[in-house]
Amino acid sequence: MNNTLLASINKKAINEFRKDLLQMLRIGKEIDRYYAGSHSDLNTYMKKFISLIDTFNKKYKNIKMKIVKRTSEIDLKILLNEKSVRDCFENAASKIIGLQSLGVSKFGAAMVSDPGAFSKEAEKTKNKLYITYYSPQTGTTTVFLQYEKKEKKVQLVYGLEEIENETSPEFQLTAYYALNQPYNKKINLHDEGATLGFSSWQTHIEKAAYFRKFDPHMTE
Repeated sequence: MNNTLLASINKKAINEFRKDLLQMLRIGKEIDRYYAGSHSDLNTYMKKFISLIDTFNKKYKNIKMKIVKRTSEIDLKILLNEKSVRDCFENAASKIIGLQSLGVSKFGAAMVSDPGAFSKEAEKTKNKLYITYYSPQTGTTTVFLQYEKKEKKVQLVYGLEEIENETSPEFQLTAYYALNQPYNKKINLHDEGATLGFSSWQTHIEKAAYFRKFDPHMTE
C-alpha cells in the first residue's frame, strides 16, 4: 500500500483489522435495520452486539467503538485515542498521501499548495477539522474529525462507502490507531460475530452477495 501512515504496520495485522472492522460495520448496519423495523427480537441482538463491541474494544485498545441510539436509527461511532483534534492531524491525518486542504469550519479553507495559509489554518484547529485528500485512483475524498468531550477522544465521522475502502483516508486513520499500539491477537472477533446471524434475509442469493461485499475472502 502506497501510504506513509501505515508503512510501518504489518500487512497481516492490517488485513486482520479490516476483516474485524467490516464485520462490525456489517452487523451494525443490520442492527440499525432491525431497530428501524422494530423487530421483536431486537433486544436479543442488541445485547449480543454490545458484547461484541466490548470485545472489539478489548482487542484494539487504541480506538473505541460506541453504539448510539437515536429516535429512528442506531449509529456506531468510531473514537480515536487522541487527546485533541490537532494532535490527531499532526500525528496521523497529515501523513496520509494526497493531503490537499483543510479547514476548521469548512472543507477547502486552506490548500496545501499555499503553505502559509495552510499552516495558519492548521494552528487554529480546536474541536473540529475538515480535511480533503486527492489521489488519481480514488479522486477527492474527505475526512471530518471532531473532539468528543465526554469520551476525551477524537471522533472520526465516517461514511460506510468510504471506510470500507482499504485505500481511503478514513480506513487508514482507523487502522493506524487500532494497530500503532499492541493489540490482543488472541481475541477472535469473527467467531463471536458469526453468532449474530440474522433471520430476515429475503433470499439466499441476497445474503451471499451482502456477506461477500464485506468479506473479500468469501467464495461461492
